[in-house]
Amino acid sequence: METEKTDKMMRHISMKTAGRTPVYPAEQMRGTSAVLVPLIRQDRELYLLYEKRASTLDHQPGEICFPGGRMEPGETASQTAVREACEELLISESQIHILGKMDGVMGPSGAPVWPVIAELTDYDGTFSTDEVSMTFTVPVTWLREHPAESCDTVLQTVPQEGFPYDLIPGGKDYTFARKHRRMYFYRYPGDTIWGLTANITDHFMHLVTDF
Repeated sequence: METEKTDKMMRHISMKTAGRTPVYPAEQMRGTSAVLVPLIRQDRELYLLYEKRASTLDHQPGEICFPGGRMEPGETASQTAVREACEELLISESQIHILGKMDGVMGPSGAPVWPVIAELTDYDGTFSTDEVSMTFTVPVTWLREHPAESCDTVLQTVPQEGFPYDLIPGGKDYTFARKHRRMYFYRYPGDTIWGLTANITDHFMHLVTDF
């Protein structure tokens, strides 16, 4: 009888897990995002286009960023990046020409962010004031001549009131792991580019340093 019960449990486990597509928990809980890394040709030079988030936004108001947002169910990173760029910059899909994709980076929530590189054509400075307060461009040559500054940070687990210390070895003396993370900064005249956007910019520059 016990053998039959065990066999039945094993079959149930197999049925629930066989052929299942694994997901990254942070991606499942908080949502994956994608951003567009827009390149613009001006005066025989290439520029990266940045946004400054509107001061009325609840999340990261006034921060420098690339156009982007959370991926909707069934969307690819490219589709999300294009959709968000069209909404934020008030442009059409025909103005966005995908060039390639970059490696994913960890966003502030822990969920992955997928950068998509594209050329923007016929862009005349438009943007949605609901989400964006201004846009500006930075020459790729300037970014190459002014590498990002960096500073190490530490992410640490801080137990809140009521944490069951009695259930873990060492109790209150338990040493929680500390995660080290490097933060990047570009001191561009007028605006500091930092955090996730600077991280993506730095990754982008490492891809193109051989031209």
